[in-house]
Amino acid sequence: MSTSDKERLPERGLADRDEASASYRPALRTIARLIATDRRAVLLASESCEVLLANTPAKRLGLDSARLQDMLDWPHLCTTVRRAGSAPVSLHLERLSVEGELVYLPLGRVAGYLLRLSENDDEATWLRNRARAATLLRVAHDLRTPIQSLLATAEIVAAGGNGDAASLGRLRKAADLALDHIDNVLAVVRGEQPAGGLHPDEVFSPCDELEALAEVVRPIAETRGATLTLTLPQDRNTHVVGPIRFVRALFQNMIDNAVKYGGASVEVALGMDPVSGSLDTLPEGTRGLNLTLEVRDLGGGLPDAQKRRLAVALGQAQPERASGDPKRPTASGGLNVLAHALHQLGGHLEVQDRMDAPTGSDRGSVIGTLLRATFVLPEASADEDEASETDPAAEGALTGRVLLVVEDSPSSRGWLVRVLTEAGARVETAGSGAEALKLLAGPRGRDVEMVLSDVTMPRMNGAELARRISSGQDSGLYQRDLKLVGLTAHVDDTIVASCLAAGMQRVLEKPIRPGRLCSAVLEELDGGAHQAPDTTAMPAEVTDAIWDKRVVADLVAVMGRKDTTKFMTRALGEARSALAALQRDGLTESTGCTLHAATGACGLTGLALVVSRLRGLEDALEAGPDALGEPMQALAEALEITHNALENGMDSLPQA
Repeated sequence: MSTSDKERLPERGLADRDEASASYRPALRTIARLIATDRRAVLLASESCEVLLANTPAKRLGLDSARLQDMLDWPHLCTTVRRAGSAPVSLHLERLSVEGELVYLPLGRVAGYLLRLSENDDEATWLRNRARAATLLRVAHDLRTPIQSLLATAEIVAAGGNGDAASLGRLRKAADLALDHIDNVLAVVRGEQPAGGLHPDEVFSPCDELEALAEVVRPIAETRGATLTLTLPQDRNTHVVGPIRFVRALFQNMIDNAVKYGGASVEVALGMDPVSGSLDTLPEGTRGLNLTLEVRDLGGGLPDAQKRRLAVALGQAQPERASGDPKRPTASGGLNVLAHALHQLGGHLEVQDRMDAPTGSDRGSVIGTLLRATFVLPEASADEDEASETDPAAEGALTGRVLLVVEDSPSSRGWLVRVLTEAGARVETAGSGAEALKLLAGPRGRDVEMVLSDVTMPRMNGAELARRISSGQDSGLYQRDLKLVGLTAHVDDTIVASCLAAGMQRVLEKPIRPGRLCSAVLEELDGGAHQAPDTTAMPAEVTDAIWDKRVVADLVAVMGRKDTTKFMTRALGEARSALAALQRDGLTESTGCTLHAATGACGLTGLALVVSRLRGLEDALEAGPDALGEPMQALAEALEITHNALENGMDSLPQA
């Protein structure tokens, strides 16, 4: 990085956007020097994913704004990092997989995000394995409570001599929670869950989550002779947006520990209050809710040693070492899970002695412990609340179904997984035909009922994948009743005939709207055979508009405006990367597939103007390099227009 690069930072990006930038110039110069001298790939980016500084290793990897948005869900990642302070990151760069960390740097009224990647493959492997092991330990620990609840409920049912509806309901809830944890364990073991454990934030009701967990823990309390009382806010229908898995882990461990060690009575209370003022941890323009969970018990109070272990787990104290023993004391699994969840939520924990009623000048004696966890999450908008009530998942159209999505476009793959998962399906994914065949031949492929594959993929296209699956069905390698459905951004008679001849039952044309996708999948699973493609292609009158209003309105209805914008941003990044690769490398064997993948992703998210220009560029490929100048310029202009429209905010999107 040159001196001029370093000095340019205060003039562009962060510093000039803050009227008090002068006080942050020394910090920015220090950051610039650290980035320039680091051997690892390091860069500083803004919340809009503009790369403000990048050292030579980062530039060598081609880590520009377009590539970061293509490989990462940048808006969600920034939300996570603002909340937790940092987050692990995994990047797959051609044949290289690297691990790293994104760190939040608050600089006045603006923010920077520092990305630092592993130095070599050995370090990346070590980081990935360490993260996976930590996730396994946390998930495995939380398995204990639902399993204990199953056993306790079974004992209660056996002692009573009959299985009443309430007891059977507890059994089902405990079993569902246990199976959910087991699925998480298996996902980590199989390598399906990212090393950092990042998942999209979800809309959920804290009251519903707490009530469900209390019902799971209640049988354990009953067998221990303890009573568990629950107090919830008056407005129980309030929903928030956040990492539900960490909220569950926090709630579960606080209640579980109190029930096990808290004596004859455990009181649990949840509070939710609007946050006054603005917080750095909340996205701009978002209303926050301050969530407080209090757990009071009568266990005689926490011993000093236990309080210290809790402080160590929370990072508030250093662990003690016994004299002559270089090893640190063994950490508590439950306390570490609680502390990790709290850290990911950006919250804090208070530990107080619970006193009996004082008499006269006596302050009373310690009779128990009060734990109070506090954290802030955004309140779900009206759009998100409405979407959570009307999306296909609420109807459960595909509940219990197991599908495999084969798609080389990260944006399209994410969109398909989101829509199908919300409709109740369990979705496996593959980024190529070879990966799909390997999955289908293994244990994970035994339950798959349908393969939805992109038709145009590099190396092995959808028709060839269908031929290999059909051949494997004849030989017994794959299930005979496995359904095959194609997805393509361009449908013509030749493509359809090729796909059907290869063994596909149906071809769907992108963009396909969420409701129609779920209906088509359900129809095929139920035995419907269709020879003609289902098409929802954009009509001519919208190809010069920025949005396909029909597609966008459907997405907003299902996902809400915020998540719709996230998917649009990722698709836009994919199109920008495709154009950048063409400008940098010229025509290559992969150009057609890259442009096709971007066309499909932008079509699924309703980016009509970009889709129109991408298709124009695809048509020009056949004429050779000399014909690409004007279509490339038209695509660049469409990308800029669409980017500016998205930057203007969600209000510019069509209404649902």
